[in-house]
Amino acid sequence: MAVSAMPTFPTRVLILSDTHNFDIRDSNLSEHPLKKSLHAADVVLHCGDLTHCDGTSSYKKAIKLLASMDAKLKLVIAGNHDLELDQGFWKTHLDEGDAPEDHDEALKVMRGKPAQQAGIVYLDEGTHSFTLDNGARLSIYASPYTPTFNDWAFAYEHD
Repeated sequence: MAVSAMPTFPTRVLILSDTHNFDIRDSNLSEHPLKKSLHAADVVLHCGDLTHCDGTSSYKKAIKLLASMDAKLKLVIAGNHDLELDQGFWKTHLDEGDAPEDHDEALKVMRGKPAQQAGIVYLDEGTHSFTLDNGARLSIYASPYTPTFNDWAFAYEHD
């Protein structure tokens, strides 16, 4: 019995991480790679550290950065510097001036209308599947968790 070949779809994926509050409008960073013209992609995958521990405004800045990229779908996985997105961490590490509701506010930014309009999808831990405009099917397992390191967010104890 012949096995039929699965169709293939050329798909361009831009993978990045550790943008740490990068401001696309900062003129002092004219030589930064993200300030250069990036090729269009079918998917942008940001693998953590959108921010550098700087509050809700930094998530809004990250949304602007991702919105500037030429891709219909932009997937975001939180990283260990994205403190407010880790509810358990945030509740136990409040500093002066921090508020427990900052977690909910950060999630609202990451899942709100501006993010949705820019094609940004914030991924919780788990498997997620998408059908791209070119017909390709993308399945991805996302997890922000890493072994404990210097008391950062999304940490788990390791043996």
